[in-house]
Amino acid sequence: MASKEIQKPEQAEAFVAKVFGILDSYDYTRFSEVLAADLEYEGGLQKTSGLDSFINDIKASTQRMPGLKTSHSHSRTEITAEGTIYSEGLSNASFETNPDKVVTVPMIGVFKLDTEDGRIKEMRIYKDRLPFLALHQQLPGMKSN
Repeated sequence: MASKEIQKPEQAEAFVAKVFGILDSYDYTRFSEVLAADLEYEGGLQKTSGLDSFINDIKASTQRMPGLKTSHSHSRTEITAEGTIYSEGLSNASFETNPDKVVTVPMIGVFKLDTEDGRIKEMRIYKDRLPFLALHQQLPGMKSN
């Protein structure tokens, strides 16, 4: 879907739902469906240029945190005339070993789309990382405070 085809908040919401559906699946072969090869990403402590680097960073993170499950929900999505999507929602994370202990934080995603193919060229995710510290402390070898 080219960015010029996304003009209404409902269309932007459907696109964002597809993006996070793919990202939360960790099916790296599908990332290029929604992310441009020259992706610029910034979120938390991660800053990456290029889709391949983004995928490699995600793979490294999942190796450090085996069994991590994520999901995202969206409460409001807006799109500007220039094709930038702003999405407000929740980010959820848990481990397979303790699925009942879910950490949920508010987040805002900012997505700038390629005008030709509609894939995301710039993605910025803003959320409070501190609540995830307790989740990280569940990892083998990590110390609880």
